[in-house]
Amino acid sequence: MVNYTFNDENYFAINQYDEAKTFSSFLPGIAGVYGVPMWSFYVNRGQAIVSFGVQDKNHAITEFFPANQAYQRVSTNGFRTFVKINGKVSEPFSSANFSAERKMFIKENELKIEEMNEETGLNTTVTYFTLPNENFAALVRKVEIENRTNTLLDLEVVDGLPAIIPYGVDDAAYKAVGNTLKSWMDVFNLENNIPYYRVRSSTNDTAEVEEVTKGHFYLSFVQDGKLLSPIVDVEDVFGKNTSWSFPNEFAQVSVKELLEREPITANKVPSGFSAFEQKLAPGEKVTLYTMIGHVNDISLINNRVSDLSQSAYMNQKYVETTELVNEITKDIQTDSGLPLFDAYCKQSYLDNVLRGGLPMMLETERNPFVYYVYSRKHGDLERDYNFFSLAPEFFSQGNGNFRDVNQNRRNDIFFHPEIGDYNIKLFMSLIQADGYNPLVVKGASFELKDKNNFEWMKGSFTSDEDQQWIQSKLSGTFTPGSLLQSILERNMELSVAPSEFLKQVLSRSEQNMEAEFGEGYWMDHWTYNLDLIQNYLSIFPEKQDYLLFQDEDYKFFTSHVYVKPRSEKYVIANGKVRQYGAIHENHNGEGNWLVTRNGDLYRTNLMSKLFGLAFIKFSTLDPLGMGIEMEANKPGWNDSMNGLPGLFGSAMSETYELKRVLEFMIDALKQSDHRIAVPMELHQLIEVVNGALEQYRNGSLDDFNYWDTVSTAREQYREAVRHDVTGEEVQITSDNMVRMIENYLHKVNLGIEKAVIHGEGLTPTYFYFEVSDYTVTDRVNEKGLPIVDIHAFQTVTLPHFLEGPARALKTYKEQEESSKIHQLIKESELYDQSLKMYKTSSSLEEMTYEIGRARAFTPGWLERESIFMHMEFKYLLSLLKAGLYDAFFEDFRHALPPFMDPEVYGRSTLENSSFIASSVNPDSAVHGQGFVARLSGTTAEFISMWQVMMMGKKVFSLDEGKLTLQLQPILPEWLFNDHNQVRFVLLGDVEVTYYNPERKNSFGMDGVKTVKYVLHGVEEKIEVENDFLEEKYALSIRNKEIKRVDVYLG
Repeated sequence: MVNYTFNDENYFAINQYDEAKTFSSFLPGIAGVYGVPMWSFYVNRGQAIVSFGVQDKNHAITEFFPANQAYQRVSTNGFRTFVKINGKVSEPFSSANFSAERKMFIKENELKIEEMNEETGLNTTVTYFTLPNENFAALVRKVEIENRTNTLLDLEVVDGLPAIIPYGVDDAAYKAVGNTLKSWMDVFNLENNIPYYRVRSSTNDTAEVEEVTKGHFYLSFVQDGKLLSPIVDVEDVFGKNTSWSFPNEFAQVSVKELLEREPITANKVPSGFSAFEQKLAPGEKVTLYTMIGHVNDISLINNRVSDLSQSAYMNQKYVETTELVNEITKDIQTDSGLPLFDAYCKQSYLDNVLRGGLPMMLETERNPFVYYVYSRKHGDLERDYNFFSLAPEFFSQGNGNFRDVNQNRRNDIFFHPEIGDYNIKLFMSLIQADGYNPLVVKGASFELKDKNNFEWMKGSFTSDEDQQWIQSKLSGTFTPGSLLQSILERNMELSVAPSEFLKQVLSRSEQNMEAEFGEGYWMDHWTYNLDLIQNYLSIFPEKQDYLLFQDEDYKFFTSHVYVKPRSEKYVIANGKVRQYGAIHENHNGEGNWLVTRNGDLYRTNLMSKLFGLAFIKFSTLDPLGMGIEMEANKPGWNDSMNGLPGLFGSAMSETYELKRVLEFMIDALKQSDHRIAVPMELHQLIEVVNGALEQYRNGSLDDFNYWDTVSTAREQYREAVRHDVTGEEVQITSDNMVRMIENYLHKVNLGIEKAVIHGEGLTPTYFYFEVSDYTVTDRVNEKGLPIVDIHAFQTVTLPHFLEGPARALKTYKEQEESSKIHQLIKESELYDQSLKMYKTSSSLEEMTYEIGRARAFTPGWLERESIFMHMEFKYLLSLLKAGLYDAFFEDFRHALPPFMDPEVYGRSTLENSSFIASSVNPDSAVHGQGFVARLSGTTAEFISMWQVMMMGKKVFSLDEGKLTLQLQPILPEWLFNDHNQVRFVLLGDVEVTYYNPERKNSFGMDGVKTVKYVLHGVEEKIEVENDFLEEKYALSIRNKEIKRVDVYLG
């Protein structure tokens, strides 16, 4: 019988996992700073692990399968175990056996499966983990076979993989011309019992042919120090049974005979099996260790074989995998009255790190560099469309999308305040002068400032040849991981510690922010930057003036891709006026930084850049001044509304975010007396827009003509700054800028009022505009479509989506207004009454298919009317910040996985999903089931909730210019433990314990509040009876000089 439990060892356990609802997940692919990561995906069928490899899909060791295929193929193509007793072969975990009892145990950095088979009398346990802290990547597999009978058993065992893809074969090629690629494949190093899988040379059909030396390896042992002879020819196990359904050859031949055969390694996809004989007394077990991995040079493995073939080594590495995850997740360690919730916090933080990265400080002789490790794009078996990448090197980092990385780093300042304004500077500098940004954010690299001076390196290496090699490597860009790994792999001898050498190199280097256009300009990416700024000021409020006005080191990314003017993208297609081909893509060259006419980098301060961004978005309001236009080929957060840009779509979500930015700037500017410098080109646009706005206010311009005037001016501005700027600036006083922004805010509020009327009291999320009057020009676009001039639009309001209200709630000042909106949503189709969760949208059935793929999806699936957890969590966070605490915690216990029924959710309730099938899905069997696991913005939203719940809305603030700290948690009484306590970690290092002797909610009219702090210093204990801490104590905590704080509620 299938059932799910969270056991005392903190494993999420699934009984009869292979009969449960299918799901896929993965090991985290974290190997430590001085380790090389391996990706590995698993499903709850067969022996679980189905695809693994290094770097990306093109460096797979076992073939990457999408989830739907993985569920079918794992039992055949995945790991297999065959046990022969008295001539009869059985296969643990076989889908053909219905009587065995099976369990799956899931933890953050390991996976374990277990089978108890009464028929054979064997218990088989398999444990998987990825190898940490080594200069090569590997998956470790530990197989334990125990005799549960009362008699001596004479076993023959064959265990391993039917197919290992040799290094040098990419994913698409293997799927398309795999039969031909067998001609390149071979297995080497068999004389050392460590097969090395690679192609003989590059497989591309080009004149330049290279020998391939990197490869995948396989080693296994039962007895310490004695490697088993591998079987690399699959026919030695299955014979002519190409279905691999049964090991025909092994059934007829002994292990000894199999191992005596000469393998055929050419012109076939090789296998990797281990075979051995073992006598097992009653209660005795045998353990097989297998390591399958990737290495740049097989000699590294050959030279380490005496270490690697020891059970003590394997067991130590297993311990290190647990320590590694615990070290990462200690930042969010939570001890409440609900252990499952605490474990969920830990898992969510880990998954947040996997998408946003973990910051570390790279030491130099001056200020350290902030450097993110462990991040990657969210690609997996269910997100088969995303091309993930994990750099196979020390200090590993991967690619990511601007929106994803930005969101998942939103809360880093609360855990690692030492990173300062790093992310603000990164993401604000990536904003272009046209208001857009590159999609792909790459890992950071470094470059020596002076590549001609290496005097400082003299004496660092014992060999001049090694020094010359390193000098050559440092002639271009480099990463710390690749540098140190090269030194280790080439056996270079340093006269100083590697970390000291890295410090010397970085002290003479500058850090590069690397990004590229990718595939489009999404309209929502800019909206996440304000969260970074506001969270930073929650920790460093006294630095606001420097952050916004004094730091003049903000740049502008430039791209070879630009937004076309309306005169090039408004066309007739299939008899309808549409906005197609809205951007000009020229992929020659990479992105760079905006320069002045004389070639100097153009730099400015954050306020100037924030104003320019907000102003461009203000000038992009739709023809009725409601939503921000989708003018650049892409929609916003909801990618599946991909057709709206073609329909002249606009979105209110971004309008509400614009309102937030405008209000933030007004507040900040009123506290300053600075003059703000803006580029001359932007100032020219400001003057036109200000003039048009005045005409609009006095009635001489209607909505359409205001929009037309502003759009024309915006297009002229973009043309002026496409390649460079003059470098001339215009100074604007704080007072004048406030007056301008207040005018813009007034116009935005008018648009919001109109939108709410269109939404019948609840803000819509999307509009599109049908052209009601136009003229066909004599011009055509690059595809031959006639270009038109538009003279009038008619507005179409789409059904309600959750995103608009979720963002609108962030702007409401009155709790009563927020409560009214919440009630409207719960009474609408957006609320799934059965599941008590919030859907992405109400029914789209009456909409045209042109709005995007969401319309074509099944209702209740993916982005169409499902419970998209990221957006639902955004909404919950807005409830929390709006002060609707009772409503928040009511929904909290329905929406968070640890409070769900795992038999309905269908996977570990420690893990978030991308979406949950809602009650409108035609298949009732999937209602409430989670799909597409883990790596999403859901983790960022939850961590924001956690931060507000644990710390309160106001953390550090200024009182008459003095720093204060106030911890006022927002916690329900049911989250406190039996001792009426909740414990968490502040700033990643300060243990805070709340004491709630009255066991009441810490919110609401009858709730308890902070009344006393007890600070545990190194030598003294300090008691402060107040609801806040004054500056000297606030600084001691922020500087982590005080490591423990007790907070009493009463």
